[in-house]
Amino acid sequence: MNGKHLPAALALGLFLAIPLTALAQGKVTITSPADGATLDAMDENRVVYEVETGPRGDHAHLYVDNKEVAILRKLKGSYPLETLSSGKHSLCVKVVNKAHVPIGIGQCIQVTVK
Repeated sequence: MNGKHLPAALALGLFLAIPLTALAQGKVTITSPADGATLDAMDENRVVYEVETGPRGDHAHLYVDNKEVAILRKLKGSYPLETLSSGKHSLCVKVVNKAHVPIGIGQCIQVTVK
């Protein structure tokens, strides 16, 4: 390899050393309620979240028990949960594209309502 190709080869080597997940970075954090929390059915319960959409995402959706319940246009905020029946429930915030299709970035937590 001659000297003029060395910078390109070095750049390619550095590029390949970065995991692909770092290139398509995006992240969802549900800060409240905590995973495994027990919620009181009589309280006004809210999901508090923070979203980094990454390059392929546009906004996020909130799902309760795999059913879409809200479009979250703000990247950081909270959303009130409608009254949940007693029992275990799954709460998920997922990043979606402009066509509202999940792109694989999200977080789900489990809660119990009493």
